[in-house]
Amino acid sequence: MSHTVFITVQGHDHLVEVDMPENASLEIVHATVKAAGIEIDEEFILFHDEDDEPIDWHGSKRQHHMKHGAKLHLTRCRKIDVTIHYLEQTKRHSFAPGVRVRHVKAWAVDHFKLAERDAAEHVLQVYGGTDRPPTDMPLHKLVKPCQCEVSFDLVPDIRVEG
Repeated sequence: MSHTVFITVQGHDHLVEVDMPENASLEIVHATVKAAGIEIDEEFILFHDEDDEPIDWHGSKRQHHMKHGAKLHLTRCRKIDVTIHYLEQTKRHSFAPGVRVRHVKAWAVDHFKLAERDAAEHVLQVYGGTDRPPTDMPLHKLVKPCQCEVSFDLVPDIRVEG
């Protein structure tokens, strides 16, 4: 049986939708990615959704179960080093490339000890700019080519009352 799988690639803006067998071997995953027009090399690492550890892309013949709607991330980073600034404090932590912005915010809220109400009124903004990435965006989509780090400010969300 075939399942739809979504693949994001570091350095590319588009999301690739492919059909893959549920018990796809890594060789099948590799061939499917290439057939979808995505050029990859040995430096790319494959992650399943927000998993901390990559799928063994090159050295394994074992099968990886692909469920319908699975999200795969091809990235050059094994971890993304994240720096978060809040008021005069700074915290650092490493996350898997597929971890979404909402997970990073939850981590920051916990480590900066924000009250629940304050947490609801704050968002992550890319450091030194005004870009506020969607909460479902994976971290690897925010890193610059050949880098594995991103910095955020935890800032109040601007609300219009009225």
